[in-house]
Amino acid sequence: MGESPSARTHRELIELRGHIDADVDLLLARAKADMDLRALARRQPVAVFGTLGSVAALGVVGLVRRVRESRRRRPDSEIERVIERLGGRVDKLKGRARRRFRAQLREEIGEAGKGPRTQEAVWNAATAGLTAGATLAARQLVTRLLGDEGVDKTASG
Repeated sequence: MGESPSARTHRELIELRGHIDADVDLLLARAKADMDLRALARRQPVAVFGTLGSVAALGVVGLVRRVRESRRRRPDSEIERVIERLGGRVDKLKGRARRRFRAQLREEIGEAGKGPRTQEAVWNAATAGLTAGATLAARQLVTRLLGDEGVDKTASG
């Protein structure tokens, strides 16, 4: 006689568990291989160096902006001198209104002192390009990690 339905189901479950375990082992091996930075750099050097370059460029851009803003920020004493030269009576303003007036005046002076917007546009374009490159590299990494490359389809089918 043939095997009983429950014995057949049990045998099929054992086979499926074996296939699942093999797939999980393959996924873990692929994840470990992708986490090895040296191996990743050998497989996709452009993506790795592009990502590192993007991170470095973003760091430099952030540092340059902070330095530029700190240089551009005018101290309150200089703001007071500008107000006095213009004949203003800021001393009549109290607390928060005075702080808001100084902040607004500082912002307007800063905008008047800004150079051409071309340089800012170039920086923005460069940053966007680097970010796009990093995104492409990350997508390729995820595709490699989660893709079906190298999976033996006959073993699971």
